[in-house]
Amino acid sequence: MKSLLTAATLSTTLFAIPLTGVSAEGLADMKPMTLRVASLYGPDNWFTAPMEAYTSRLEERSGGKLTFEYYYAGSLVPAKELTSALGDGIFDFGFVLPAYEPAKFSVDEWQGSLAIPSEQNPILEVATTALAGYEWNTGLSSHTKQLLDAGIFPVMPSFSITGPYGILCKDENATMADLEGKRSRVAGETWTKEAQNLGLTPVALPITEVYQSFQSGVIDCWMGGLADAGANGFFDHGKYFNLGVGLTAYAQSVYGFNLDTWNAFPEELKAIVWDETAQYASELLEAALKQQLNAATSSLENGVVYTTPDAEMRAKVDTYHDEVRENAAANSPAEVEDPAAEVARLAEIRDKWHGILGDELGFGGDYTSWGDFVAKGGELPDFAPLKAHILSEIVTPFATAQE
Repeated sequence: MKSLLTAATLSTTLFAIPLTGVSAEGLADMKPMTLRVASLYGPDNWFTAPMEAYTSRLEERSGGKLTFEYYYAGSLVPAKELTSALGDGIFDFGFVLPAYEPAKFSVDEWQGSLAIPSEQNPILEVATTALAGYEWNTGLSSHTKQLLDAGIFPVMPSFSITGPYGILCKDENATMADLEGKRSRVAGETWTKEAQNLGLTPVALPITEVYQSFQSGVIDCWMGGLADAGANGFFDHGKYFNLGVGLTAYAQSVYGFNLDTWNAFPEELKAIVWDETAQYASELLEAALKQQLNAATSSLENGVVYTTPDAEMRAKVDTYHDEVRENAAANSPAEVEDPAAEVARLAEIRDKWHGILGDELGFGGDYTSWGDFVAKGGELPDFAPLKAHILSEIVTPFATAQE
């Protein structure tokens, strides 16, 4: 067992967060807690592994005061009920999806609509969207407030690792005429509007029901990201993947604790959680990019055709995305203070992370798609230096603001 640092040492050594209002109960005096985790996927899924590594490190660094009990693949709570269930204390930690409750989480719905891709290099685009959105949301106080009011303490209030969404169909899907009349699964209001813009009929389904719906003919297409398509076997049914259309990424992924559970932690334990959260974010992003690369490689080997949108479809999508950006401030919920400033702040943060990732950390390169990356023998960058940047740029300021 690793020796544990004192709270004061942690705050200085890890991220210099001043620990104010420290609980009288330190980690050494804390009663053991068993926390329930509702995992959307099974134990062997690429998405689950970084979460299990994170909770394992928390168990070790807490000296066994924390243990985590996993409930896999919706066995405790269905996907669309995860957010409310976490706030209600049905489970204590996990990944939740506020998009299924847009009226309750209006700020989350709004911020998610702005995860619009702008970079052709898929590695740089995924990483930039993930980290820029993460940092932006830590400063979006109205977003945090809605989560806290719902009983959720977010350690990562938004972390998008899907990459740009595309349209996977059973049949050809490169033109507007190809899509006309087709039924496509969507994940929420943002993608309902994307689908309608393309002439698709949107069908709201949790991802756990997509495979059977494809198989039974309930849907003709699925709107989503490359990693999820590969991990869930959707290429068994969909053979035409229009990923080049570049639809809004899924930025409505919240990682957090039940608020009462979090408040029961001594400050020393909270400091450990914050430090490990930076490592978790780095490992989750790495796992997502590896999965996308694996999915691209294996799908090509299995006959999946990556279609390219024609000029009409390209113009339709680009015009719609321009309108979303232009109207974002006017369409924001009343809870967002100075929405125009928030939209500008997101653009500035994207530029910052684009530079850090592309210029400093090796996420750049002349790649126009995953197919191009595979064909050129591209290799993913070293993720080891990323934790320090996430810790200093995102986690430390957010943790300090929550004290």
